[in-house]
Amino acid sequence: MKRIGVLGGGQLGMLLTESIHRQGGAVSIYDPDRSAPACKQVGAGQCFNEKWTNIPALERFFSGVDAVTYEFENVESSELYHFEKTKPIHPSVSVLHTTQDRLREKTFLREHNLPHASFTAISDLEALPEILTQFGYPSILKSSRGGYDGKGQYFLSNPDDSQSALAQLKSSEVEYAGVLEEALTIEMEVSCIVARSPQGKEVIFPVFENLHKNHILDFTILPARIPISIENKVREIALDAARHLGAYGLLTTEFFLTKNNARRSTGAQCDGWQIYINEFAPRPHNSGHVTRTACTLSQFDALARVMLDIPLSEPKVLANGSFCMGNLLGDVWLAQGREDLDLSALADHPNVVDLVLYGKREARAGRKMGHFVTHASSAEQALRYAQEFRSSLETKPNPER
Repeated sequence: MKRIGVLGGGQLGMLLTESIHRQGGAVSIYDPDRSAPACKQVGAGQCFNEKWTNIPALERFFSGVDAVTYEFENVESSELYHFEKTKPIHPSVSVLHTTQDRLREKTFLREHNLPHASFTAISDLEALPEILTQFGYPSILKSSRGGYDGKGQYFLSNPDDSQSALAQLKSSEVEYAGVLEEALTIEMEVSCIVARSPQGKEVIFPVFENLHKNHILDFTILPARIPISIENKVREIALDAARHLGAYGLLTTEFFLTKNNARRSTGAQCDGWQIYINEFAPRPHNSGHVTRTACTLSQFDALARVMLDIPLSEPKVLANGSFCMGNLLGDVWLAQGREDLDLSALADHPNVVDLVLYGKREARAGRKMGHFVTHASSAEQALRYAQEFRSSLETKPNPER
C-alpha cells in the first residue's frame, strides 16, 4: 500500500484523503492545526501538527511516505527543495515556487506568450502614483504573496483610490511587493483543471463557470454557459500552460473572458471573445468540488490516481442538464445562530444532490465551511435551486419543525 503525504489539512486535503483511501492508498497529513478537517479524517499517528519551518518534523513526515502533494500554495517552497531530492512531489516545488508568487506567475505567462492582462511590478510604493500616470486607470494592485479571495487587492479607478490604497499599505509597515495590472471588463470567469501523470497521460476537465461575491467563489456552474469554440480554446490554453509549467498532478487555471477590447492587454481571441489567464492553482480547486457529483472522475480522484500510479481516464459529465455547486460560508451558521448547522430544509429541496460539511470548529464570516451541489435541466434552473436552498439555510430554523 502506497502512503501519500499531503501538505495541508483543510477541506481540499480532507476530500483528497477520501479519494486516496477509496483507491487503496494511505495518507499522512502535515498541518500545524490539530483540528484541521483532514487531520480528523486520518486519525492519530498519521497527522503531523508542527510548524511549517520545523525541519526535523518535515524530515519525519517525508521519511514515512512514498510521494507528496499539497492542498494550498502557502507552503514555503524554499524548505521543500531538499525534500524533493528524496521523494517525488507533485506538482513539483518549481511549479509551487512559480505559482505562489503573483509576479513570478505573471512573468511566466509573459515569457511563454500565454494570454494575460498587462502588468508591471511594484516594489516601491512611493513610485505608485507616477507609475499609474503611465500605466493608466482603471487598474488593480495585488500583493505578490498571500492574497486569496480578494485579500491584498485594491481596485484603482482614479488618483484618490491610489492614495487611499497607499495609506492602508504604508500603515502595515511591511515591505511591499506586488503587481499592478490592467482592470479588464469581465464578461465571465471560468476555470479549467488539467491532470497530468509522469507517465505521459493528460486529461482535461470540462470548463466551469464561476460566480463570485465579495471576491469569494459563490457558485460554480457545469457546463459553463459558453460556446463550444470558447470551451475548446480554454481547454487548449489550460493544457498548454500545464505543459509549459511541467506540472504533474493537478493544475487549475482561472480565466477571465471578455468581449471588449482592453486598454493595454491582448487576450487569445476566439469568435468575438478574448480569453485571459488570471492565475494558477497547482492543486484541487474550490470550483472543482462539482466534479465529485457531476463527472465520471472527480478532481480528487484524478490527483489520487496520479499519486498512486493508477491510470487516468478522461472525465465526462455524468448526466444531461446542468450542475451548480454553492459554497456554504460561516455566514450561514451565523445567520442561524447555531454552532451545528440545522439541515432540516433539505427535505424541501430534492434537487440538492450532494452536501459536504468540512467539520471546522469555528464559523466566521467569509470562511468556507461546506458546499452543496444541485442538478436541473438548465443552468439557470440549477442556479436558482442552489440560491433557494442556501437562502432557506440562512433563515433561522423553526423549533417546531
